[in-house]
Order: sequence, then structure tokens, then C-alpha cells
Amino acid sequence: MKKNVSLLVLLLLAVSVCFGQFREVNKLKKDLPLIRDSIRYVNTLNRLGMLMYEQNIDSAFYYAKKARNISERLDYKAGKADALNAIGIVYDLKGNLQLSLRYYNEAYNLYKELNDTSNVVQGLMNIGLVFNETKEDKKAIDFFKRAMNTGKTMQRDSIMSLVLCNYMLLYPEQIPKDSVEIYLKKARAIGTRFKDKRMLVEADQIQGLLYLQSNKREKGTALLQQAANNGLAMGLSYLSLDIIINLGDLYLDNDTAKAIEYYKQGLSIAEKNGYHYYEKFFEKKLYNIYIAQNNLSEMRRCNEKLLKLYEDEEKFASTSGFDYIDYALKDQELEAITIRSQNRQVLTIVLGILFVITAVTVIFTYRLYNLKKKHGKTLEELNRTVQLRNEKLEIDHEFNNRLVSILAHDFRQPIGALKTLATVLKDADSFTREELMELVDTMEHSSNISLEIFENILQWIKQQLSGFNYKAVPLPLSELIDEAIQPFNLMGEDHGLKLLNTVDPAIIIHADKELVQFIHRNFIHNAIKFSPDNSTVTISASSGKDVTVCVQDEGKGISPDKLQLLFNFKANMQYSNEKEKGAGVALMICKDFTEKMNGRIWVENNQVKGATFCYSLPNIP
Repeated sequence: MKKNVSLLVLLLLAVSVCFGQFREVNKLKKDLPLIRDSIRYVNTLNRLGMLMYEQNIDSAFYYAKKARNISERLDYKAGKADALNAIGIVYDLKGNLQLSLRYYNEAYNLYKELNDTSNVVQGLMNIGLVFNETKEDKKAIDFFKRAMNTGKTMQRDSIMSLVLCNYMLLYPEQIPKDSVEIYLKKARAIGTRFKDKRMLVEADQIQGLLYLQSNKREKGTALLQQAANNGLAMGLSYLSLDIIINLGDLYLDNDTAKAIEYYKQGLSIAEKNGYHYYEKFFEKKLYNIYIAQNNLSEMRRCNEKLLKLYEDEEKFASTSGFDYIDYALKDQELEAITIRSQNRQVLTIVLGILFVITAVTVIFTYRLYNLKKKHGKTLEELNRTVQLRNEKLEIDHEFNNRLVSILAHDFRQPIGALKTLATVLKDADSFTREELMELVDTMEHSSNISLEIFENILQWIKQQLSGFNYKAVPLPLSELIDEAIQPFNLMGEDHGLKLLNTVDPAIIIHADKELVQFIHRNFIHNAIKFSPDNSTVTISASSGKDVTVCVQDEGKGISPDKLQLLFNFKANMQYSNEKEKGAGVALMICKDFTEKMNGRIWVENNQVKGATFCYSLPNIP
């Protein structure tokens, strides 16, 4: 969200008192043709430029450029500084951060030359905001601290209040917790004193976010919604959009429909006002949601819109670049005319400079052309990636529908154990108190295992829905096997089965614990189901280039016609009973998990009797 907050505060940094905005704009437009004083005319143009952001950003750009040109002719440094600052804001909002930083820096140097401390503080903050947008947080924090140190002795505290507000929004971790409320209270007091409605709305936004951080969700949500409504009612589109993003993100995890509603509301406002960055932001948010929902039609719509936005951004980058070069050329030509009138010998040097600038322009144009080609290839690759992802979604659709079977498969053992113990407890009169307490302890242990399995599976399903990111960690294999055997001890005792863990305690496996434990439990469970009474289930492992884990039973083995198709969820397998069907679904899921961990899985019949299920994972050094 730092990028979004940076765009929001760009407007706050330029105007400390902003109310009755639309009426003031109309009055200034009406008075502009009647103004005869050049300085006042430039100041009015700059004022119009700063007030037009909420209505039309291109109009704001027009007024600022006009003010800059007139200030150049008049050598009016204050007017030029204000115009450069406004142009810097426009380029920042349009995504051209290099030009934005350049204009901000020129404005800052002029303010410093004029000893305008208030605007020097503002300029330092502007530069800090751009570094925040480029993810250079160390530089951004340094410029914010310079702004606060410079403004310590200022009589007018409204600018410093803005700096502190923006600093709280961007880097709350840099401010001591016991000072946040003090800064917020001070900002609200200044907003009330100057009747600055924008600052009061921003204070409500910060307070709402603080409520959310303190787990006061309902209170924080209500205050953010109120702040958004107030901002829209006052025509504060940028500020309102940022709050709408806060609300959409708030509902993203637990109410996707509500989040989509907020993102679409923000997208509509951004499209209406021509806010290019916010259009991209909301389209990306919606695109990610539709990917998770497998909504192909909406994904295609978002993809087409994003491609169009990137093309528009590229066109603006090209035109804005030439605009700045044209501005530099005009400055050089004006200097050449002045120098030529004083000394004809300098003309050769000026012509040389113009030649270099022209060469730079050609090189710059050629680089823009290459960047455009490269960007086109990137967009083509993006299209191919989306197409491949869509194909994979279709292939995996059937498999994903079977994930629900995990719950029934994994909970059968501990719940069955609880049922058996409950049946035994019905005849409680035949047990001593010690025996009863032992049974209760067993039930508690089985319940804990059920809860642990439930938590693991829900955590994994949540990872899948949000995009699984596999990260292998070292795990003691023997301990994992002991943990996986525990839920089956009672079942093994009922059938006289011996569950034998022969894994060397020194073997370390690199895997995701939840995924690999699911495989272990299912291998053991299947071995128990298909083993005769009074037999042995053996779990063994070997370590080399790969770590291989095998579970061997003494059952009837697997028929040859099913052996090759056992892990293929697309195959039309015929199951002889429900026991085989349940095991088949679980084994397909085990195969999916193994592949996610870059491993392989297989099964083979033993030479004498029974079958052995194995998997192997890379042995990371």
C-alpha cells in the first residue's frame, strides 16, 4: 500500500488549506481573463493547477505548464518553483518517476534559494515520497527526517503536521507507539483550526487503520467507510480511492464479493477521472481474485484492459520524455541568444552543446523504440503465461474437486478411535477409576490428534486457495514417522498388527511438513487396511542423492492391471469395493503433493506377499 499512500499524499503536500474547492476553481476561471498583473496571473494559474487534480489532471498539467513558461519570461522564481512542483506531481501520478524527481528537485532548489522554509520542507517531503514509490525506503526515510528537522523552528505548524501525517501513513514502524496518538491529535487540531476538511478525513483514515491494528475491526471498518463517504461527498477522489483500497483489502480474505464491490467502485472512479495508476491497481486486484475463482471471462476482460493501460503508459512516457527535452532545448536556445549578444565567440560552444543535445535526443528516441519492442515481447509472454495457466486450471479442475475427500480420509482413524472408546465407556461399571482415567486420557489424546490434523489440512487448503508457495525445510524423518503412526496405534492393536519404524534417526528429509505427513498417514493407513490380522507393517528409508521412504505391508498385493494406473486421477479405474476407492483418491492426492515437492512416487508388489508404496525427495545438501 505504500505506493497508493504516496499518490494520495502528493495532493496533501501542495495545499495546506483546501475547502470550498469547486467554488474557488469556478471563481478563479472566471477572474483569470480579467487579471492584468503578470505576477498575480502566474499565481492564479498555479493555484488553478493545484486545485484541478480532483477534477481533471490534464487541465492541472496545462495550467502548471503555462505558469512555468510565463514565469521563465518574467524571471519570477517563486512562480516557476510552484509550477515545477505541480508538474512533478503530474508526472508522478502518470508513472514517470524519473521526470517527477527531476522537477521536484528543481523546485526544491529554487525554494531553498528563496529561503522559503515552508516550501523547502514540502520539497524534501516530495522527494521522499518519490523514493518511497521506487521502494528506496532508506532514502525516503532520510528525506522525511530532513524535512522534520528543517521544520522544527517554523512558526506555521500546518506543513509539519502534513509531514507527520504522511510519515505515519508510510512508515508507522519508525514512530514510537506512544507518539502516534499525539501526532494524530495534533493533526486533527490543525485541521479543525484551519477548517481543512481534507486533513480531517485523512485523520479519520489513520485512526481507522489504528483501530484495525488493535483488533477493533468493526470500529475501524465503520470509521474507514465514513471517511470514504465524506471524501467522495467533498470530491476528494484521490483520498477516497486510497480509503476504498483499505476497505477492499480488509474484506479480501473473508468476503470476496464485498472486496470485489469496493474494487469495482474504485475502478469506476479512476476511469471517470483518468487516474491511470489506480486503474492499473484495481484491475490487478480484480484479476488476482478472478484467477482464484477460475472466472475465465472476467480474467480475459481484465487482461485486455491491463494491456491497454500498459500501452497508454508507454505512450505517455514517450511524449513526456520529449516534453522535458523540448523544455531543456528551449532553455539552451534562450541562453545561446543571450550569450551571442555579448560574445560571438561563445556561439560555437553553444552550437556544439545543441549538437550534443540533438544526438542525445536521437539516442533517447532509439532507446525508447527498443524499450517499446521489449515491452511488446513482455506482453506477448504475459499472454502465453495466462493461456498456459488457463489450460492448467482446466486440467486440474477435476482433481481440485476431490480435495474435500481429504477431510473424511484423514479424520476416520481418530474419530473411529473415539467411537470405540465411547462404546467401551458405556460399560464403565466394570472398570476401576485408574482404567477409566486411562481411557479418558486416550480419548483426549485422540481428540488432540484430530484437531492437529484438522488444523494442518485447513492450513494447506488455505495455501492452495491463495497460491501455494513450496519451501523445503529440514525435518527429522524418524520423528515424522513416529508422529504419523500415533493415530493408528489403536487400529493396529485391534487387528494384532505391528507398526515397525526402522528409519535411521540420523536421516533428515527436506520437505513441507504438512504435505509429507499427509503422504505418510495415507501410506500407513492403506497398509493397515489391506494387511491381514497379526501381520507387520514396516516403514523404512534410505538416504543418498534422494531420500526414499517406503511402507511395506503383508497383504494380497495389487493386481497388475491397476498397478500402473494407481496414481493417475484421469484414468477410469474400476474399484472392487469402497475401501479401494477411498485409497485410490488419497493416493492421487499424494502424487500431487509429491510433485509439488519436486519428488516422485511409485508402488510395487513384493516378491512373496503384499505391496510396497514409496516416494523420494531430493536430498538437499
